[in-house]
Amino acid sequence: MCRYLSLFLFIGLNSAQTTIAVFDFSNNGVSTYEVRTLTDRLRTELVGISDFIIVERGKIDEILKEQKFQLSGCVDDCLLEVGKILGASSIIIGSIGKVGNIYTISARMVDAESGEIKKAISYDSDYNIGNLLKYGMQECAYRLMDKKPPKIRNINFTKQIFKVTMVYSIYLIVLGLLPVSQ
Repeated sequence: MCRYLSLFLFIGLNSAQTTIAVFDFSNNGVSTYEVRTLTDRLRTELVGISDFIIVERGKIDEILKEQKFQLSGCVDDCLLEVGKILGASSIIIGSIGKVGNIYTISARMVDAESGEIKKAISYDSDYNIGNLLKYGMQECAYRLMDKKPPKIRNINFTKQIFKVTMVYSIYLIVLGLLPVSQ
């Protein structure tokens, strides 16, 4: 009897778990393969930081193919329908783009039943697209899950070189090896 009770508890807890479908983000000035790679990284980060079930991209592609949806022509209502078919309680949609030298991510977590936006975030980077992969998608995942992202230390090499130069100059002045002009 005890064995069956624990089995029912396991099944009950497992079925009560929230499922999220992350759809490939739309492309606004960034290559398609880069957008796909960045979206995959977001899925991976979400798996690592949340207790939710994240739907595998292959499952999403399979449903889209079965239902004869094309992701490129699929708008929010269509994605909500696919999310429901997948058993997701929420979907994550968004875009990745580039304006001038700034890369930007916009993402929304949407309730699959009501279509209500539960969470909307944006992330901008003055650096290259590699920083979006290494830092941006992680921060977006944390923020979508309402968690505090870990502190990311951006190193500004110009400031670091300036600081080292100043410290070295002061050191030389103290030793009397560098004349101080008046």
